[in-house]
Amino acid sequence: MLQDSSCDDTVTGLIQRFWSNLVGFVTGSYITRDQCDAAFERMHTRDRIGDRVHLVFACIAMLGLAGPVSAVDIAVLPLVVFFFVRVFNTFSVWIHGFGQPVVLAALMLAAWMGISLLWSSDPRAGLEHISELRWLVFIGFAFPVIEHRMVLIVCLCVGFLIANAVQVVDAFDGFGNAWLAERLNHYPNRISGWWEPAVGGSVLVAALGLHLPAALMGRGKGRVFGLLGTLITIAAIIATGTRGAWIAGLILIVLAALIAWRVQRLRARTLLIGLAMVCVGIVALVLIKGDAISERILEAREEITLAMHGEYNTSTGARLSMATQAVRMGAENPMGGVGAGGFRDWMVEQTPAYYDDQAHAHCTPLQLFGELGIPGVLLGMLLICVLLVNAWRSVPSSERGSYLMGPFFGVLGLVLVSAFDSVLMNVNTAAILGALAMLSPAYYPGMDDNQGGAVGAP
Repeated sequence: MLQDSSCDDTVTGLIQRFWSNLVGFVTGSYITRDQCDAAFERMHTRDRIGDRVHLVFACIAMLGLAGPVSAVDIAVLPLVVFFFVRVFNTFSVWIHGFGQPVVLAALMLAAWMGISLLWSSDPRAGLEHISELRWLVFIGFAFPVIEHRMVLIVCLCVGFLIANAVQVVDAFDGFGNAWLAERLNHYPNRISGWWEPAVGGSVLVAALGLHLPAALMGRGKGRVFGLLGTLITIAAIIATGTRGAWIAGLILIVLAALIAWRVQRLRARTLLIGLAMVCVGIVALVLIKGDAISERILEAREEITLAMHGEYNTSTGARLSMATQAVRMGAENPMGGVGAGGFRDWMVEQTPAYYDDQAHAHCTPLQLFGELGIPGVLLGMLLICVLLVNAWRSVPSSERGSYLMGPFFGVLGLVLVSAFDSVLMNVNTAAILGALAMLSPAYYPGMDDNQGGAVGAP
């Protein structure tokens, strides 16, 4: 009995030590706080002009991340170039930036993806998938201006509003401009501007998350801007006709309301006013776009019915087929999947009659399981934990009703929409996720490690 008790104590101790180390990694406890503060002081003293220029380029990058695929990398390029121009003046700020938990978690996932190329049937496609994780390293290039988080968040919101304006142009067929109309038109009744409808719906759920805390928990002008941004973004999501984004957006609004009530302990009247205005806006938009919404819902029902009878050659049917095959991939190869990039070849081999844009599972967890097995899913879960925990902790409790809380709900929105989209593989969604990660460091100068508390704490 004594031996068994000693063994139990050892196992318990190992579990506690593992948990403690995991929490320490997720929250970035290994980052030396005083050295990080000193590095920023040194940078500000040596290169004040560089600080301003760096901020300008960071703002340009944030404005461009909501742009079309062809413009996203271009928008970030000046920031990356200038980072290397002043790299000696930012030493050792950039060490603390690239040493953030999100970067290390992304590198772990990239390393496992790289190893999986050994058994992948299409290593070239796998390398393309790995390359999209570069956006999670974005925090290192922008970390020297992290003290201006609110300015960067505003720029990201403005970038989304510009994209919303392009959706308006799309809705009116380019206002008579044939060149614009031809390039913005995607599918009937699906208004997504310069994005593909599915991708547009996904990134707009993240945009909705940016506005919700101010709309539901804010005060004064911040709340007005939050409500306006929320209503505009809801209209934009509905216009894309992306059903997965509709579902994720609705769940996000409900979760935001619950968090606002539970964590902020807002008076019922304050919360209900914000929710009522959001609901009125949704109802109005549904009435205006009722025919298009009904058409998309009926289309989904018909396609699901066909899939139940073995007909998968439809949009929804193909997604169901891909989800089923992703489960098969992971189940048959639980420790490694089919390898990064191997999804398409598997689909062609298993379901040749239904092959149509089946390069990925259109579901991030199933994509990770199918191509990378259980280790890939665990690494993906670690990455999401790092993002959500630090997006929460980085905001002082007194600022939870401001746009500073937006990155947390933006990440949460992308987590929800990842059930319908492979957010780590699309340039636009990966770029927005990288921007939200950049706005949510585990530590920045002056941050109180106890300011965030725990999610759900009173």
